Amino acid sequence: MKIGINCTAIDPSYSGGVNSYTVGLLRGFASLDVSDRFQLYVLPKNRDFFRDFENNDKIELIEISDKNNFFKKVVRHSIALCKQKDLYKNASNFFHGNIPDTISRISDIVYTPTTILFPYNYSIPTILSMHDIQQYHYPEFFSKRELLMREVSFSLSAKYISFLQASSTFIKDDLLTHFKNLNQDQIEVIPEGVDTSIFQKVSTDDSVREKYGLPKEFLFFPAQLWPHKNHITVLKALNRIVGKYGKSIPLVLSGASDGASKEIFRYIKAEDLTQVYYLGKVPFKDLIQLYKLAKFMITGVLYESSSLCILEAAAAGTPVIASKTAPNVEMGKNLRLNLFDPLDEVALSALIMELWDDEANVAEQVSYNLDHIHQYSWSEAASKYMNLFHRVMP
Repeated sequence: MKIGINCTAIDPSYSGGVNSYTVGLLRGFASLDVSDRFQLYVLPKNRDFFRDFENNDKIELIEISDKNNFFKKVVRHSIALCKQKDLYKNASNFFHGNIPDTISRISDIVYTPTTILFPYNYSIPTILSMHDIQQYHYPEFFSKRELLMREVSFSLSAKYISFLQASSTFIKDDLLTHFKNLNQDQIEVIPEGVDTSIFQKVSTDDSVREKYGLPKEFLFFPAQLWPHKNHITVLKALNRIVGKYGKSIPLVLSGASDGASKEIFRYIKAEDLTQVYYLGKVPFKDLIQLYKLAKFMITGVLYESSSLCILEAAAAGTPVIASKTAPNVEMGKNLRLNLFDPLDEVALSALIMELWDDEANVAEQVSYNLDHIHQYSWSEAASKYMNLFHRVMP
């Protein structure tokens, strides 16, 4: 079977997890012992992002030309803002018809890892990872324009897709709740993965601590500064620990400065949280070391399909403190996690104090997670995708 993977919407400058997801899954496909072939469709402007796969004997890079993209984008967005779904669909199909035409001619099926189907007129079965539908739960995190664009593009994707992948049962149920045209059999739950070897084969390098001027012990919060990542609750918990327990626990933040950055930096300055270190975006090799050097990895996210940082921390041998979202609870069935209500800074402060010096409990959790993280390898995820592909094309 010839499996097309449509990566024409990948933006190399994007800071979100979809790029990491795509590359990790591609590496998973490359690791499989299968006779199927993978055809990776890219644009001239993002081809270099996939240079590691240029000479892979299982993955063929196929470049598609998509000219005058800015003009096409302006037209499509203008139509979407007028809530003209059918016109938006027709415009997308007209402007970018070379994409489905090329892919449908060469491949047997096409998988899109980038949230929305685009365009909509493939003549072969389509599979899509609609990673989450945050806009229905936290519309306040989006502008009116963004909400209108999402309403049009997500609903059209749900209407014209053959099958969807969901990273958790929660997301599957969420998709079924909000898109009534979908049925259970159209959505396959496949947890996201992590490259365990990258984290487990690399030795800890203390020079990274010196590079960023970090203390010996710290909490590590790796996330873009987006509102739904919920940095504020974690900051409030640390502030409370100073006031109630007289202990200053360092927090290291990494990730691009995005939508919630002003609020986060304002709170840090107003409360004089000098124990907070913001590193911005860091090279991946440094990110690995930050996981390994951290005393705990923490995430306070309010909503997401799954949590890559939990998997990365577990693979690095770092204990995890995480918000009690439905996907994290699901992950907690296979890994040992320390969960907290994402809006309860009082409970979080008590949890951090309870765990901070409990070395025996932490060692047990780390050992358990290292023994079970293989369930989330990218090769395991890729194998489950292959089962879906073959079910689509028996």
